[in-house]
Amino acid sequence: MIGTTLDKYEVLQKVGEGGMATVYLGRHNTLNRDVAIKVLHPHLSSSTRNRKRFAREARAIEHLHHDNILEIFDYSGVDAHECYIITEFVQGQTLSDILRERGRLPSEVASIMGLHLARALAYAHQEGILHRDLKPDNVMVRWDGTVKLMDFGIARFLDESQVTMTGALVGSPAFMSPEQAREQPLDGRSDLFSLGTMLFYLVTGHLPFSGSNPSLILKNVIESNRPVVSELAPTMSAGMADLIERLMANNPDDRHKNADDVASAMEAVLAEANVEPEDSRWHLRGYLEDADAFENRLDDHLRQILIVRGKQHLEAGDHLAALRLFNRLLSMDEDNEEVLDLVQGLHGEPRPIARQGAWAGLIVALGLLGATAFAASKWGDPTEIPPPVPAAVVAPTPVAPEPIAVVAPEPMPVVEPAEPEPQPAPLPPGTVVGRRIMPAPTPVVEEPEDTDRVAAMGKVRFRAGELIGTLIIDDTRVGTTRDIAKAPIDLTVGEHTIEVKGERVLDWEKTIFVADGEIQTVRIDLEPRPAMLNFPRKDYVGDCGVFLDNNMQGSLDSLGYRLLIKEPREKFTVRVACDNGVQHEKKYQHITDGEDFPPPTV
Repeated sequence: MIGTTLDKYEVLQKVGEGGMATVYLGRHNTLNRDVAIKVLHPHLSSSTRNRKRFAREARAIEHLHHDNILEIFDYSGVDAHECYIITEFVQGQTLSDILRERGRLPSEVASIMGLHLARALAYAHQEGILHRDLKPDNVMVRWDGTVKLMDFGIARFLDESQVTMTGALVGSPAFMSPEQAREQPLDGRSDLFSLGTMLFYLVTGHLPFSGSNPSLILKNVIESNRPVVSELAPTMSAGMADLIERLMANNPDDRHKNADDVASAMEAVLAEANVEPEDSRWHLRGYLEDADAFENRLDDHLRQILIVRGKQHLEAGDHLAALRLFNRLLSMDEDNEEVLDLVQGLHGEPRPIARQGAWAGLIVALGLLGATAFAASKWGDPTEIPPPVPAAVVAPTPVAPEPIAVVAPEPMPVVEPAEPEPQPAPLPPGTVVGRRIMPAPTPVVEEPEDTDRVAAMGKVRFRAGELIGTLIIDDTRVGTTRDIAKAPIDLTVGEHTIEVKGERVLDWEKTIFVADGEIQTVRIDLEPRPAMLNFPRKDYVGDCGVFLDNNMQGSLDSLGYRLLIKEPREKFTVRVACDNGVQHEKKYQHITDGEDFPPPTV
């Protein structure tokens, strides 16, 4: 195919392959512009039915013209020898590529991407088209920061009444909606569920639904067996966590009504953080150019804006909104003295020296303030977040709010000592606070210094796979994952941070709560750390393609003379073939990060 011409399009090189078609880089001969050529696989194009379906889908989406949707320029007729679609060629990275490099994305970065995708879906749905296969592989971020939703190849008209079983299950199980997994009629809310699943993946680095085979994954999707997003990403925006949870509601009626509502909710989340997507500081182009610098800049910005926004909510009498922001800030900076003082000030009492007391106060305050708000609405509604108060505007004196249980009344003068005022009862483990499941605070009991005390203990059993890393509990190294799998470990009652680090595995972290006398099992799912294979520029001259296990990965130039190996401990084969006849192939048992590919043989 390479070197041939399809009508007026010259086929230059293969850039990718999917289950339905192969994608090539091409050039329009008269306009002299690069295009992408999507050619239907021969075994599919041999069927007249498939050819008609391919043409029908091309016609369905050829009129979609939106900044965030891959544009179609042309397509072959039903009777053409090769069935193909001509689209714009996007130079950039897929979200899968970005995730492999970064592990997880800051929630504001994911919110900007989600805003663009919600706008794209709103436009497509208004035109009567579902995407049906929304996933990171089908989203690209162009070099200039433009988000592009691609591959409507399995799109269907919203009013199509008959869909075969094969057609109904086309898509990626891990990103399907429950109704799609059940082969039920679909509407735009199915795409919204997939969007929520993808956002979950972006902010946590983990798929919400997993399983050893597609059937088990679909079972977990249908039964909504997944963790709460904020448990895996405690530093994320609370508004974004609420939004993702609502998008991923099992019942479509509990989700947003349409993609326009989702876009409005995304805008509210970004406004709370004072992040404007078109601002040069927060434009996605800057993230692509230097993600580390972008994240450091965002982190410094959030440390300032969260406390400003929190104080604004306090002045307006909205203590719950303030505490949600303070909770996020303490997740980022647990020693922030100003926030700890503000939190304890809500109780009308000085902040204790022990940090645990401050966190307990925050948890109790969130629980008492949040109970009423979340009882009124199952999911909450991010679109109803009050607009931020401009910093330059002096707010009018707020109307005195209704008494709140956590705000202690001013103490009355007493002549004789009074009985101590009863404190709010601690929340039982598993209580839902905001969208996070929080443990109950451990009460601090004053005892005489000379009293012997036995700490309450629980046991934790760890289960890990074959990959080995160093286990760290509360910043203390306790051994490797292989060592600790032999017997349970005794831990004091309370909250503990479990981490696993290693040169060959991705960092893993989880917070657990140990109860007195409890024996619990914690499963540690480690993933191998990807490794980069380098291709010295001096060894390869000209146009050279890179193949991984016979699958084209791209040209050396487009790859930056590097190839990311997701499973560096597994067997694989790398081959380089250049247009000047130079080629080389090597079989690997494993590689180390930064290893150089050997020089070619002529």
